[in-house]
Amino acid sequence: MTRLCSHLALLAVLSLSTATLAGERPLIGDVNNGERLLKAASSSAKVDGAWLNRLPDAALVKLIEQGKGGMPELDSENVLDAWDVLAALRAKNTDLRDLGPTASHVYLAETTLDDNAKARLKDQAKLGRITEQRRVFAFFDLDSGGKGVGAGDFAYVTSKDNKKRDVLKRDKKVGYAVFLPLAGFRDGQHEVAIAFDKDMKITAAVVRTPAGDAPADLNQAAQRFVGKGARGKYDALKAGGAGKAISELTAPLSDAYLAAAEAVYMFEVDERDYFAFD
Repeated sequence: MTRLCSHLALLAVLSLSTATLAGERPLIGDVNNGERLLKAASSSAKVDGAWLNRLPDAALVKLIEQGKGGMPELDSENVLDAWDVLAALRAKNTDLRDLGPTASHVYLAETTLDDNAKARLKDQAKLGRITEQRRVFAFFDLDSGGKGVGAGDFAYVTSKDNKKRDVLKRDKKVGYAVFLPLAGFRDGQHEVAIAFDKDMKITAAVVRTPAGDAPADLNQAAQRFVGKGARGKYDALKAGGAGKAISELTAPLSDAYLAAAEAVYMFEVDERDYFAFD
């Protein structure tokens, strides 16, 4: 009973919260208990922002209860345990809501680079290894007046929801987010979450280690990229500054930005086709 009350009290606090910056968002659940449950299930917190952020919290909890969708099979039928596991997962992944703080809706786009896009990345961006498929999160604000969803959840829309997609007009779009590995950085297993505005300027960049930590030195360096980037430009980004972190991070994060931007352009091609006769 005590545990139930504590969860309900936390939910009440969350309903009033408007924290949207990374590190400030409260977690629904007991992270320590969630980590214990993951360990008991011979699992650990998966670090994959594109995977975890594909659904709202309530849907993720349902998958955790069912042990489906890549979630561990828990030795518990208590829904509060499922929320604790989600809290443990959220603690090790960048939250999409922190990347689109002014949005009310998010569209999940599964993009595939066409031959022209691959040529641009190879010839203009000078990228070596190219990943053809990426998930792009497109942010829209239909009804929040720029306030976003706070501690609530986005309204999620996919390509299967034509009626819902029909209202996601381009003039309501406020930006994008893409999660991708930092190829060429240390062990190649770090992840970066990059958010852009409509003009493809970086609004946020969050780096996670393979264990899901967000090191202060790397993320201070990543913040130097905020405001950098431009639509249709393939020059390497120059963040400026000195130090080991910025020196190591500059080329890999610049490459990640260019790869993410090209995925966004693929979504925009599809978007133009979808609304061609609107």
